[in-house]
Amino acid sequence: MYINSIRGNRMHIRYLKQLPLAIASLGLYAAASDRKTELENYSPSDCAELCWRSNGLECDEQWDFNAGAIYFQAKAQGVDIAVITQDRNNNTFPVNGVGVQPDESLWWGFKVGGGYKLFRQDWRITVDYTFFNSVTNVPLQTAYGTAFIPSIYNNQFIGDGLPQNFSLFNNLDIGVRNTINNVQICASRPTYIDRNIEISPYYGLDISFLTRRSVTRFTNDINPNALNASVQRYQQAAGGFYQTYQKWSWWGVGPCVGLHTNWFMKYDFSLYGDLYGALNYGSSRCRVSNFSRPANLVASNFPNFGFIYPQEAVIDNILYQFAPEFTYQLGLNWSKMTDDKSMLVQLNIGYESSYFFNVIKTITPDLAYRIEDGSGLGLQGLVLQAFIDY
Repeated sequence: MYINSIRGNRMHIRYLKQLPLAIASLGLYAAASDRKTELENYSPSDCAELCWRSNGLECDEQWDFNAGAIYFQAKAQGVDIAVITQDRNNNTFPVNGVGVQPDESLWWGFKVGGGYKLFRQDWRITVDYTFFNSVTNVPLQTAYGTAFIPSIYNNQFIGDGLPQNFSLFNNLDIGVRNTINNVQICASRPTYIDRNIEISPYYGLDISFLTRRSVTRFTNDINPNALNASVQRYQQAAGGFYQTYQKWSWWGVGPCVGLHTNWFMKYDFSLYGDLYGALNYGSSRCRVSNFSRPANLVASNFPNFGFIYPQEAVIDNILYQFAPEFTYQLGLNWSKMTDDKSMLVQLNIGYESSYFFNVIKTITPDLAYRIEDGSGLGLQGLVLQAFIDY
C-alpha cells in the first residue's frame, strides 16, 4: 500500500509539471484565433501602409508611375569669370578686388519614373529619370572708377600681347547653360514598416550626363598706359571684343545606395525623406577657347595696342576618373485611395539638393596649363511630384 501511494503521488506531480505547458498552449491558440479574427476584419486601407502604401489587401504585384516638375538652380565651383578692381589706373594688380561669378537663374525641369512591386518577396524595382536645363544671360557694367579684370581662366596674352599686365574692361556679358540628365535603376526592400514609420533602403545603378557651357565677353577696354587712352582696342560699337568660351562635359556610371523614410501623420499626410549617394566612373572633359577680336584700328595706333589681328587660343583636356554624387530630398506627402480600393494617388512637395563632385575641370589656359581639381556642380530647388499605384 505504501508503494502504491508513492507511485500515485509521483503521477500527480508529473501532471502538475505538465499543467503550465498545457495552459501556455491554450493561451497561444487563443491569441492566434484572436489574431486571425482581427486580420479577417482588416480593410484594405488598414493594410495599405504594410504593403508599400499600396491599394490591395492581398499585396499582389503592382505597377506604379510617377511624374513631376522641378524648379532648380545650378551652381558650379571653379568658374570665376572676372575680378572687379577699384582702381582703373592700375593694370598690374587688382586693388580691393572682388570676384565675379555667374548669378544663375532658376529654371524648370522634370522627373519621370516607374516601379514594379514584388510583394511576395518584398522587393520593388524602379527606374527614375531626371532632366534639367537652365540658361542664364546677364549683362554687367562697372561703376565709375572700377573695372573688370578677366580671371585666371582667360589667356591674357592674346588679349593685349603683354603677359606682365592685364586688360581692364568697362562691360561684361555672361551666358551660361547647364544640361543635366540622370537615370537611376534601383531595387528596394523595406526593413521596417508600421503605422507610424517606413524605412526602406535601396540599391542600384546610377548613370549621369552633364554638360555646362559658358561664354564671357569683355568689351570697351581701358588702357591707362596708352598714348591715347580714348582709343579702345575692344570698342563694342566698332565690333571689338575679347571672349572666352568654356565647355565642361561629364558622363559616368556606378553603384548607388540610398534610404527612403516616411513618417505617417493624420489626414493622409506624412513627412518623407530620401537620401542616396553614388560613386560613378566616367569621362570628364573641358575645352576652353579664348578669342581676341580687336576693332579695326589705324596704323598710327600700333604702338598703343600691339597686335590688332584676331587671335584664338584653344586647349582641350580629357581624363577618366571617379566622381561621387550625393542627393537628398525632404518634403510633405499626401496619399489617398479611390473609393473602390483600386488605385492609390500620392502627391509630394519638397526640397531637393544634389551635388556632383569633381566634375568641373576648369582649364587655366597658359602655356604650362593646369586644371582645377575638386570642383563640382550643385543643384537645389523645389520638387512637385505625383504618384499613381494600381
